Order: sequence, then structure tokens, then C-alpha cells
Amino acid sequence: MTKLYALVEGHGEVASVQNLLVRISQSQECFHPWDNPRRWQNLHQWEPKSGRGGVLKGINFIRSKLDVGGLLILRDEDDMCPRDLAPKMATKLRDLRLPFPVAYVLLHPEYEVLFLPCLKQMTGTFPDGRPGLVADVTWDGDNWEIRRGIKEWLGKHFPPGRSYKPTVDQAIMTRKIDLDVLRKSDVPCFGSLERGIRVLCEQKGSRGVVYPSDGK
Repeated sequence: MTKLYALVEGHGEVASVQNLLVRISQSQECFHPWDNPRRWQNLHQWEPKSGRGGVLKGINFIRSKLDVGGLLILRDEDDMCPRDLAPKMATKLRDLRLPFPVAYVLLHPEYEVLFLPCLKQMTGTFPDGRPGLVADVTWDGDNWEIRRGIKEWLGKHFPPGRSYKPTVDQAIMTRKIDLDVLRKSDVPCFGSLERGIRVLCEQKGSRGVVYPSDGK
């Protein structure tokens, strides 16, 4: 049986993205198995001058697997423009005519933007006994994707003595995301992620399919 694969950059995202992808897929009635996400460097570059990581090497690594049904490349946007970078990467990916579909998705500005509509679900005590966010936490931005520094902002809304650590907190907080709440909140990059996953599920095993497509 073929599987869907994912490449991510952050340490904390290895565990958290697995949970998120499975839940999104199942909510779309897609039950194809996901392999554990692989951490890969420099997913914002095709071939880094440093020689470390990069999208092309990541693709070649995944191509070495015998059970690839599709691939998601997921990373934080940081200070780049998703409308510019994602289509450029998609064009290069289409030129490869890969034997499986690929989705290239940037989270704007960072993974933790997905938490913001669901902050109330992340208050109280976490399952591991540590305190979660304070009860009166409210996002103070004009929109969900207004600025970087969401990790630091989250850290200021834990009880005294607590801070936000992606390697510890990201997976637990991801499990507390309410997908219905997130969808209704209209976070643009989450819409891109859902569309990318839908393409992988519907086009599993298809040659040359890439998201985003031409002109989208």
C-alpha cells in the first residue's frame, strides 16, 4: 500500500504535523495512511548554496521510497511571500514530472498561526499536567496573519513560570485545534493546506500533479 509523505523543517512539527494531517485528511473522508513527517532543511530553497537540504534533495530522498503516493512540503513562510515563492516552487516541481502528486504549502507567518482561532481550547491544564494558556487569552492582531512572533506572543500568555516551547507544547496544542473553528475563522494559509491535502488524496499516485496549480 502506498503512503503519503511530508517534509517539514521544525523539530516540533515532526509530531504535531502528523496529528494535523491525519485529522484533516479524515475530515475530508480521505483515509490514506501518512508516513511520519521527515525533518528537512532549507525547504524555502530549491538548491541551497550551502549544499544542505533544499527542495530538490528532499524530492530525491522521497523518490527513493517504494511506497510514495504523494508528498506534502510544509514550512513556515517567515518573511517570504507565499504568493511568490509557492508558485515558483510549483513550477520547478512540475518540470520534474514526478510519479506522484506534490503539494508545496507555506504557513503564514508560522505554524502557530493555526492555534490563534482555538486559543480558548488551549487554556486550563494540559494532558501532561502542565498549565495551558491563561483563561482570558485573546489574540490582539487585526487579522490572523498580521505579524511574526506568534511563538513569543503565546509565551506571554502562559501562567508565570511557563513559556512556549515548540518541541514540548506544539504537539499538545495541535491536538487541541478544533478544525471546524479553524475553518470558520478563515485563516488563508490553512485553506491552502487543506486544498493541498485534498489534491494529494484525490490524485494519489498520479504523475505530474502539483499544488498550487498554474495560476492558483
